[in-house]
Amino acid sequence: MATRKGIPNKIGAQVKENVVAVFNRLGGTAEMANWAQRHKTEFYRLYARLLPTESVTEIIRKDATELSDNELANIATGSSTGAAGETPSEAQLN
Repeated sequence: MATRKGIPNKIGAQVKENVVAVFNRLGGTAEMANWAQRHKTEFYRLYARLLPTESVTEIIRKDATELSDNELANIATGSSTGAAGETPSEAQLN
């Protein structure tokens, strides 16, 4: 059964609380630093998984009459990596 929106997940909160308690009993940040020194790859994997992910997308809408021939050709070929001023080859357009 799902909880209502805005109601904290009590099981998830309890799990987090338990992990923090065990972390503290094992020596806290000092012991974690010792472990990380011995297992750098695993530490960085863990660290990377815990980093918040953020994506920013900017959408610029242009009328087709505002696009250059190169931009229109890139759209037609599905390419978005053409260098500025680069004209697609005949093969790319077919």
